[in-house]
Amino acid sequence: MYAILTDDRGLARSDVGDRSYFFTESVEGNRREPLEGTISSVACWGDTATVRDEPERAAVDADGTRATPDAEGHHWGTVCPTDPDYREGLLERIGEIEGDVRLTTIGFPGAEFCRCERCDSRFEASEYDERDAWRAAVLTAFVAAVARRVDGDLVATLYPDPYPGNLRSRAGLDPEALAAHVDGVLVPLCDPGYGTSYWVESLARGFARRFADLEVSLSIQLSGAEIDPERLVDVTRRVRPHADEIVYGTHPEDVETVRETVDRLRERDAFAPVREG
Repeated sequence: MYAILTDDRGLARSDVGDRSYFFTESVEGNRREPLEGTISSVACWGDTATVRDEPERAAVDADGTRATPDAEGHHWGTVCPTDPDYREGLLERIGEIEGDVRLTTIGFPGAEFCRCERCDSRFEASEYDERDAWRAAVLTAFVAAVARRVDGDLVATLYPDPYPGNLRSRAGLDPEALAAHVDGVLVPLCDPGYGTSYWVESLARGFARRFADLEVSLSIQLSGAEIDPERLVDVTRRVRPHADEIVYGTHPEDVETVRETVDRLRERDAFAPVREG
């Protein structure tokens, strides 16, 4: 199956691919009305506008550094996942969406987050001795709460690191625990142009093995930017054997590239893995 991911309403309604993911809420803090017939993509804790306007809501590390776009290693602002009012508002908005939902930025923004007073207090009062275990429990409970409010399929976006334990220590995410509450996972493997592609195939294979015994579908997201169709076909063919769906991040200027790529793939029925010589 082939899909596109876009924030363009007209493009989301186009006939490129089998279905469309539409950005309903993005990490910039933009919010759009859901688009009927598409999968609503919702940024959870990634919300640069809120962090800019209400910096006290940002996740913070032990040194007092807030998770803002200005902080080293951060590309957007991240709200603390234990912020009760933000969490409730987010759950309320998601509950109003009809159909399928994809969640992005569902984890803590780094291994050192969050060390705000609220997180420290909740961890100390919890049953957990290990902070990573507590963080995973917080996020799994959130995704479970989302699942109870979504009337379609629920897809969770994971950072592209399939190695056991890494997502838990990096972001507080336990993929096996999340799998009990979601219908699918989506892993972005984006690189404009894809000068090399061995790493894309390696990571896709790693996630396929990670979820082989779990009842969740695996989608791999590729970039449709700054690349010619033939190259994108080749990259797709390398990851397609390991995924149930390929999702192309698509801007209006990329649409013809993605359209031609999907057409070529369908014509070739190219589902066998291709190895580099």
